[in-house]
Amino acid sequence: MKRLLFIFLLLCNYFLFTSCSGPAPASKITDISQVKADIDIYQSLSNEKDNSVSVILYDQKGKEIGSDSIIVWVNQKKTEYKVMQHLYYSKNYYYRIENILPENKQYTLDIQLKNGKKIFLGSASTIQLSNPKNIISTQEASRDEDFPISWSNLHEVNTLYISKSFKIKNDKEPNIQTFIEEPGDTIKINADGNYIIGKEQLSQRGKRLSKIGFKFTAQKEGVINPRLLKGSYVKIYGYHEKWISFK
Repeated sequence: MKRLLFIFLLLCNYFLFTSCSGPAPASKITDISQVKADIDIYQSLSNEKDNSVSVILYDQKGKEIGSDSIIVWVNQKKTEYKVMQHLYYSKNYYYRIENILPENKQYTLDIQLKNGKKIFLGSASTIQLSNPKNIISTQEASRDEDFPISWSNLHEVNTLYISKSFKIKNDKEPNIQTFIEEPGDTIKINADGNYIIGKEQLSQRGKRLSKIGFKFTAQKEGVINPRLLKGSYVKIYGYHEKWISFK
């Protein structure tokens, strides 16, 4: 028992040390080759004013780099350095800018290190806008018949994620409503198409289907500075979402 307690305390101390030790110091980052960058660009597929960019930087040991002395620029606009506090003293460090419009249908990112060097980080071309009204289905559906959905002119949309929310019957607590969301299906699609969910998938014993969510997603990779550490990426993505209620 003492041995188990010792191991437990050792693990707790290690966790607290790694959680509280803070980010990798910016002063040790003198060249882009010492940095791994995860760049995520969210683009609204119907309104470019809602776009945002988030960047997380890591050092060679995989530790997050966090410092306002390092500056990340998006289309010549300075991002905001942010620290996100989690439970058990852990934190995340990242750079973010919201409501950022593209320039010439492009996002270009640069990084300025503490030593003043400003270097190209990565870039991505925007996704072609599309109209969510081109996704056609009934807004309320019946569990007693097949459910069809169709879409057209969604341009660069290439993935459909389907999720289902069920109401669970609880005989012990009939006045309490419990909902669960089951793991969804991911389907590769084209800009024009249709999909049918058979009625046999809409009813399950002990569960009552409440809603189905359809997430039409477009995603593509951008260009990253080849001098960055292996695993660096820039991706741009956006989606249309539609929820259907069942009677």
